[in-house]
Amino acid sequence: MANGKITPKSILNFNKPPKVDEVESENEITIDNLLERVSSDNVSDALKNLYSTDGLIKGVKPVNPKHKVAGFVKTAETNSYDWGTGIKAIYTCDEDEILVIKCSNNDYAMWGGLASCAAQKHGLQAVVLVGSSRDTNDILELDFPVFSQEIQSRAGLPLNEGDIGEKLLVENLVIKTGDFIIGDVDGVVVVPKEKLDEVIIELNKLKKFEETITKKLIEDNLQMDEIIGF
Repeated sequence: MANGKITPKSILNFNKPPKVDEVESENEITIDNLLERVSSDNVSDALKNLYSTDGLIKGVKPVNPKHKVAGFVKTAETNSYDWGTGIKAIYTCDEDEILVIKCSNNDYAMWGGLASCAAQKHGLQAVVLVGSSRDTNDILELDFPVFSQEIQSRAGLPLNEGDIGEKLLVENLVIKTGDFIIGDVDGVVVVPKEKLDEVIIELNKLKKFEETITKKLIEDNLQMDEIIGF
């Protein structure tokens, strides 16, 4: 960083592992406090810096925009006419897991109020649907976090014809049981389990970087283009 300025070079070098003393322990982001300390945006930025990917499940947003979740994934996959696979998948989940269900189409809602009640009772933290939900008022009343691409009224049948625990491919994004997910008002981002430690290191650096920029904006009265150097 030349003359106290954040330059393009310093931004490019910002994803190198920090020295031990770069992050003060009391402010350190860990797996235990990640939910309170970072957003889906931060996690997506960390993935971009490290791996040139963003981890975003496109189009998925919370039914209740106040909900924010972070945890480990159990996967399921079926078509939207089959809501039975989602019910079966609930009871394969460990407590506090996040169930991610990919639907092959969005023709029907495959999750609603009763499914949310069952998931909440079983101890799931949330459900993420690459598909549609319904019973919005019931879900809001339960205060159970549901993330979906669309909301619509019609549903199919409990066919139970899908797969549970298998690898999902959502466009170019691979999602596996055991991966880590964070979801909030801006979207849902997936971190492969084998990359989680590196992403947490990068998150600590990003937060420190943002704090530096904020300080220069507010306390030093600098313009943002001056600070970043473009």
